[in-house]
Order: sequence, then structure tokens, then C-alpha cells
Amino acid sequence: MSKLKFKKRRNYERKEKPEKIFKQMTRDHLDVLQNIEFSIVSACRDRSGIDDNIIASALKAAIAGDEPADALSAGLINDLANTRRMRADVPDTIWTNGLKVVLQSVHNHSDARPGDRDYLTFIQNFVV
Repeated sequence: MSKLKFKKRRNYERKEKPEKIFKQMTRDHLDVLQNIEFSIVSACRDRSGIDDNIIASALKAAIAGDEPADALSAGLINDLANTRRMRADVPDTIWTNGLKVVLQSVHNHSDARPGDRDYLTFIQNFVV
């Protein structure tokens, strides 16, 4: 009789649904979302070439820990990193979830094509 072989268990990484993350962040961590969006608006005021496409690219890179695609994305990621340092009291998972929610908002309000500024127009009404 042959010996039974069992497959090794893989580490399971639980992924939350975007809707659940959105509800949790808007209910419990609105201040984190405001900090992220304030950082984005400030960067856009300082650098006129930033559009929704660059914002989406920078947020994706910040979430994944990747290198920025261009100099404008790098500047925005740097501004987000500065804001993150100021909010050291926030756990990394909450910060990352905040970036994901803001990225989702970019895609909800814009096609994120080069030159689009619909998301920026939207959030500038809320961020002073």
C-alpha cells in the first residue's frame, strides 16, 4: 500500500472587501482620510502638473511600496510619507486602508487618464 501524501498548508492572507474597508474607514478613521486628501491637495497646489492619473499612480505605488513612475508621483509619495510620519499614532494597516479608500475615490470620480482633474475638483470642495 502506498503512503498518503498531504499538501502543505499555505499561509492564508485574509483580504477584506473594498466596501467593508470603505465603511470602516469613513466610520472610524475619517481623520486619516482627511489627512491623506489634504496632503494630495497641498501637493497639487505646489505642483501644477499633478492630475488624477498621477494621483492614482502615486497611491498605487505607496500602497504596494513600489518605486514612483515619474517625478510628480515621487513628490506626491514624499508628501504622503511626510504626512504618515506626522500620524505615527495610526497603525500601518489603517494608513494603507486609507490609501486604498482614497484610490477607490479617485476611480469613482475620474477616469484617471492623463490630464483628468475631476477627482481634484471634487475633493477641493471639501479640503481647505
